Amino acid sequence: MARAAFEDSWEDNKSFSRPTELLTADDRAQLSLWIGQKCHFELLYKISRDSCCSKKFHQLCDRKGPTVTILYNTDNSSYGGFLSQSWESSGCCIKDQHAFLFTLSYNGVRKPRKFPVTKPNQAAYAHNNLGPTFGEVESELLRGAGQQQNNAVSFLFKKTLMRIPIDLMTFKSKISPTRDTASGTHFFALNGRADFGSAYQRPTVNMNDINNGHMCIFDLEVYSVKATQQVSSSTLYDATIISKPWRQPPLWHEQNLQTLKDFVSNYKPLPDMEISEVNILLVGQINAGKSSFFNTLNSIFRGEISSRACAGTSTHSLTTALRKYKIRNREFGSYLNFRLCDTRGLEGENSMHYHDMQLLLDGYLTDQYKFNPMAHASQRDPGFVSHPSFQDKIHCVAFVVDASAIDVLHADVSKNLLYFRSLIVERGKKQCVKSSLIYLSRNKV
Repeated sequence: MARAAFEDSWEDNKSFSRPTELLTADDRAQLSLWIGQKCHFELLYKISRDSCCSKKFHQLCDRKGPTVTILYNTDNSSYGGFLSQSWESSGCCIKDQHAFLFTLSYNGVRKPRKFPVTKPNQAAYAHNNLGPTFGEVESELLRGAGQQQNNAVSFLFKKTLMRIPIDLMTFKSKISPTRDTASGTHFFALNGRADFGSAYQRPTVNMNDINNGHMCIFDLEVYSVKATQQVSSSTLYDATIISKPWRQPPLWHEQNLQTLKDFVSNYKPLPDMEISEVNILLVGQINAGKSSFFNTLNSIFRGEISSRACAGTSTHSLTTALRKYKIRNREFGSYLNFRLCDTRGLEGENSMHYHDMQLLLDGYLTDQYKFNPMAHASQRDPGFVSHPSFQDKIHCVAFVVDASAIDVLHADVSKNLLYFRSLIVERGKKQCVKSSLIYLSRNKV
């Protein structure tokens, strides 16, 4: 939206208030799924109707129990946070182990993603001069929040705001609506900040892929949340999100499981390959589930839960070294005829070096080689294979992707995946894709 605009007084512009609630039926169902209860949502506060004023927010929303806050920005992206505790004006942190941040849409396309609280003692901050604020607020910001809006203070506040990490601070004090001179529409240029990852789970994408890199919104709504029925997340998902299965699943029973295990166990490399086992490389962005995929397969053939590979959610890849795992079939006392090669997850920064991708595919890197994002491998490194055989090379590549974030991958991650794919095509390797709906599987565990 064009920024050539001017501010109007609030009383002159009440006519642009949007009387309808912007939270759709799909959004309510999605939020109910995340909360784990079938919920009723009642609108408490709406800045296009009630003014963008921190004192007005607290007047309408304090001591009202659980609430959900949604920001609707000028690029048709919507995001916000849920708090199971009441808002207050105490000037203290609000503790909440059930709080979470979320996205509902991005550039007009539904992109539901949930980011649970990781520091419950800093879930939200209650202050009379701040709008809805998720995460802890430093004292430097509070000094700015209590001062008048002159240019010098505004500049110092924005400079301080950019330096201090905070998950989601919507606005401070009072913001007047701004009219876009090109379209004649109104919006609010909030003076807060969004940077998920301090007190909440850090996204695998940057904030540009969540709020388009700005805090210009056309509305903000706060709803009270009242549970109407306690149901399991799987029941709620089936009843409110999906009207019919997107595919026909197989009938899972003991015979089916044994058939699949026998199929995998009986696999052998083609005779003309003249190798004893095939190397299958797992490639994907961080937190996609590469290590978890190996752990799952290993657990199946062990007959018990196994966690040989370090797996979980982290800001950077938990896997830092190349691992060529063999899987033992306990039933027959022998190993499967392939290795799953787990490697460092691809990310925007600290990703695998391009040259290492080539060396990895061509067999120059051995098991437990530790990747260095700042420098590629060389013959001087321990474990470097100077003359790799065909057995050392990668024979098949499986791309493991998070299906819930595939459309909003960081540009650098997409670039790395495409480069990896080009190397595979050049070498004539086989490719396959394994997608993982991580946010669904976690809710059902």
